[in-house]
Amino acid sequence: CCLGGLLLPFVDKLQKMGKLHGLDYTNIPLPVFDFRAKGVTSISADMHKYGYATKGSSCIMYSSPELRHYQYFVSLSWTGGIYASPTLAGSRAGGVSASTWAVMVHMGEEGYLEVSERIIRTARTIRKGIDEDISELEVIGNPLSSVIAFRSTISAMNIYGVGQALGEKGWHLNTLQHPSCLHLCCTNLHTKDGMEKQFLIDLKRAVKDVKSHPEKYTSGTAAVYGMTHSIADVTLLDPVAFGYLDALFSSG
Repeated sequence: CCLGGLLLPFVDKLQKMGKLHGLDYTNIPLPVFDFRAKGVTSISADMHKYGYATKGSSCIMYSSPELRHYQYFVSLSWTGGIYASPTLAGSRAGGVSASTWAVMVHMGEEGYLEVSERIIRTARTIRKGIDEDISELEVIGNPLSSVIAFRSTISAMNIYGVGQALGEKGWHLNTLQHPSCLHLCCTNLHTKDGMEKQFLIDLKRAVKDVKSHPEKYTSGTAAVYGMTHSIADVTLLDPVAFGYLDALFSSG
């Protein structure tokens, strides 16, 4: 729930309040996603995403105090005495937690509801635009929240090339695999006037560019992801990933 933990509860409330009435896809209710769902024992949320706090602030909730005990670290034999910590990470600065609390108090429930409504309206508009006006793309699944993933309906059109073309227009989407697709995570920044319309215009142009000049969009991310799909044994990529991480820590 790094994304949905601080969005879905407000979307659920907006639907029950009738705030999303008349919006496309509103007749589809959100599935039960919290502790009411059988088998859900913990819920996490990154406060720096839809909580609008500073980066590095996250929380986790458990359905019972007993489950929370599993994250504790306790040492009874330490020479300094009994040591107990709520997490394996031990002590940490309290500044991030304090600033997160201040942001949440400032936003309040009404603030989160207002921002969540704008985000969902924007996401639904973009989803409808792809569904109805860009036949070369297909929305994956039935997105009811803020994330919209889409893939190519034309085998000859490289979806990663579309992402590369969008990058040239200032849009930087996440690339995904299995299946090959892109996804847009709608945030409060995307709710500015005309932003969703501009995205759909640029997306349509990007599709046209890739269809007209596919040879121009075969480098960068498009090339990397294309390579991974052409390798029969993906375990061969493990050393490559390890080498990349080693390079990050190299002092040479």
